[in-house]
Amino acid sequence: MSDIRKKLIGITGGIGTGKSVVSRILRLKGFPVYDCDSRARMLMEDSARILESLRCRYGSECILSDGKLNRTLIASKVFTAEEERLWLNSLVHAEVRKDLEMWAKSSPGGICFVESAIMVSSHLDRMCDEIWLVEAPAELRIERALNRGGISRENLMLRMESQRFEFDMLPEEKVKRISNDGSLSLLSQITELINCA
Repeated sequence: MSDIRKKLIGITGGIGTGKSVVSRILRLKGFPVYDCDSRARMLMEDSARILESLRCRYGSECILSDGKLNRTLIASKVFTAEEERLWLNSLVHAEVRKDLEMWAKSSPGGICFVESAIMVSSHLDRMCDEIWLVEAPAELRIERALNRGGISRENLMLRMESQRFEFDMLPEEKVKRISNDGSLSLLSQITELINCA
């Protein structure tokens, strides 16, 4: 982080590990947490740079008459060509990083957090002073994710496999591990990590 008075801590983990639970606990304790998923969705609709880049690449029909994104058209472009998916991800990740930096500078206190499942591919790991990796056994993660609904077991397994490289590529010197298998209190682990931060 460019602002030496702030410490930015990343929260990451695969589907079903409970990283969102860790974020909720931190918010309840009064810490600011930046949620990359929701902010990226907001930026896709509101960022002039993203909208103009999409218009230049896909034409004016990618913006509906009400100013909203034509998500169906964009999806048809990015999900059928890997090059397009990588281009869009790069565009959105760059805007998220800029947005995160401004958000962190304006956040109160000396510590703030950012939650993302893709710290490495979005280059957020480079911005973080420390990264908390939330972990749980595979079977428990599968059970949690399937109980939430909205995903088949087959798609879940594919997603879990695709996420693995993200955590293997994390800078080990920054990683602190949180176990969410039920054997240790999440709250006590979080409190201990905050005290050491």
